[in-house]
Amino acid sequence: MRWFPFLLLALLAQPVLAQAPPSDILFKPFDQPVGDFTLTERSGKTVRARDLLGKIWVAQFFYPGCNLCSRNTPTMQKLQEHFRGKPDVRLVSIDLIDVGVKTLNEFADDHQADADQWLFLTGPQKKVHAIVETSFFNMVLPLKNAPVGNEIQHSTFLILIDGSGTMVGYVNGVEPRAAEVLTAEIDRLRARRRMEERIPITGADLPWFNAILNSTCTVLLLLGWILIRLRLETLHKLVMLLALAVSIIFLSSYLFYHFVVLDMEPMRFQGQGAARYAYFAILLSHTVLAMAVAPLALTVTIQGLRDARRIHVKLARWTLPIWLYVSVTGVVVYWMLYRITW
Repeated sequence: MRWFPFLLLALLAQPVLAQAPPSDILFKPFDQPVGDFTLTERSGKTVRARDLLGKIWVAQFFYPGCNLCSRNTPTMQKLQEHFRGKPDVRLVSIDLIDVGVKTLNEFADDHQADADQWLFLTGPQKKVHAIVETSFFNMVLPLKNAPVGNEIQHSTFLILIDGSGTMVGYVNGVEPRAAEVLTAEIDRLRARRRMEERIPITGADLPWFNAILNSTCTVLLLLGWILIRLRLETLHKLVMLLALAVSIIFLSSYLFYHFVVLDMEPMRFQGQGAARYAYFAILLSHTVLAMAVAPLALTVTIQGLRDARRIHVKLARWTLPIWLYVSVTGVVVYWMLYRITW
């Protein structure tokens, strides 16, 4: 069991120090909300950005007859085949040239588009171009005297949007593995949603729960110190074992939150200036000392239970203040990251 402390260190450090890798290097992470828009679907129905809230969707910019679009439209077809019948997944193709509803319907029929899952949106050309630029942060440029099929210069990116209306990333839709990469990312978003639906404590509640555990541990550590000063050894042992148990529960909850709920994606601190420097200074010291206190707490507890008093006392003089600091700064980090409005 000599390897156990090192395993514990690695697990504790991983969510804080590591960045979450995308499922593939082709997928470029992005974190911006989709701007508002109102367009007309090929069915004649008006579609707004808010109508897609709660859905995971992929946005494509195209027009029938476009040479570039003919290379990323097959990716949309593959996505439709994979997610056919999945009501939480949508495909949204936005027409850049205002070809009209009739032409869009013909194009959709030619590509076996499911009317319930694959939407084709259109509108006045200038309006659509403004939406592409301001709502999706993409480039679109009409070209004069361009050959047929190249009238509009635009990106071939396919943008992935989550249920909250946030653009989480994009791929170049003409890449051979674009559909495979997007499928993996969509599956990741769907799995996270299912997990949140199954767990009675939501992802938003877990940081609060972890802060409560840190606060409880702080109180128990102080109580344990007072009890040993009063020579109440039996009560001291009981309280310190409770503190260790609370810390183990915290560690399990913390790892679950970062590995499962966040999928190893780091939370971003919103403060600026001095607050930002203070936050990262506290976070760094908290993380480093947390990695140190894990094996220390286990060792000092084992030595105490073995009645190895000399070693126990010697280690406890270092372990207690470090353990207290980690517990207190855990609460401070929670407030700075989740509660204070910067």
